[in-house]
Amino acid sequence: MLLEEERKHVIEIALQISDMKLVPLTYGNYSLRDPESGLVCVTPSGMPYHTLHPSDIVVVDIDGSVVDGERRPSIETPLHTGIYRRRDDVLGIVHTHSTFCTAWACRDIDGMPCTTSEMAGLVGGKVKIADFCLPGSQELADATAEAIGNDKACLMGNHGAICADVSIDDALKDAIILEEGAKVSFYAFQMGDVNILADQIAKLMQQDTTEHYGQVK
Repeated sequence: MLLEEERKHVIEIALQISDMKLVPLTYGNYSLRDPESGLVCVTPSGMPYHTLHPSDIVVVDIDGSVVDGERRPSIETPLHTGIYRRRDDVLGIVHTHSTFCTAWACRDIDGMPCTTSEMAGLVGGKVKIADFCLPGSQELADATAEAIGNDKACLMGNHGAICADVSIDDALKDAIILEEGAKVSFYAFQMGDVNILADQIAKLMQQDTTEHYGQVK
C-alpha cells in the first residue's frame, strides 16, 4: 500500500481530534504531505473517524488528483493542496470545527484578538479570519490560503479553523492552542475590559517561542 505508515498516522491524528471534541461527527479534515514524494494523504469525505482503515485514507498529488485510494477524498482537499502549493515549509494541515474558534469565526470582525501568551507564540498577533465561501469551493481554498499567508493558523468565516505546520503533529498542537486561546478570549470578554496584546509585543513573543521554547533538535 502506498504510504501506508503515513495513512495510519493521519488516522491517529483524526482519532485524537475526535476524542478531544475539536470536531463533531465527521466534520473537519486532516492531511500530511510526504516530503520525499510530495504526495498528500488526506481523510476521506464523510466517514466516521473511528471506522477508518489505512486504505480509506486517500493519496492525492499536489493538484488534488487521486493517486491511490478507493474513497472520495475530503471535499476540502483543494484547501489543503492550495496551502501546500504556496508553502514549502508545511507538511501537515488540520482543519477543525472547534466550538470557540467557530464562534469567533462568526463575528463580524477582521480577526480574533490576541489575548494570551500562547496565542502570541502561535500567530504573533490577531488571528485572521478568511471571508466566508461555500465549503468545498475553490473560492474557499483561495480565501483561506490568502488569510493564513505565512502564519500557522487562521479562522474560516462562519466555518471553523485551520492550522498548518511542519508536521501534522505540530498542526494538531496548534489547533489545541488556538481553541484554548479562543475559549479564554470568549470568557475574558464576558468579564469586562480585556487587555489585548499589542502587535509588537505579540511578534516578540512569537519570535521568542520559535527560538527558545522546547528542546534543540
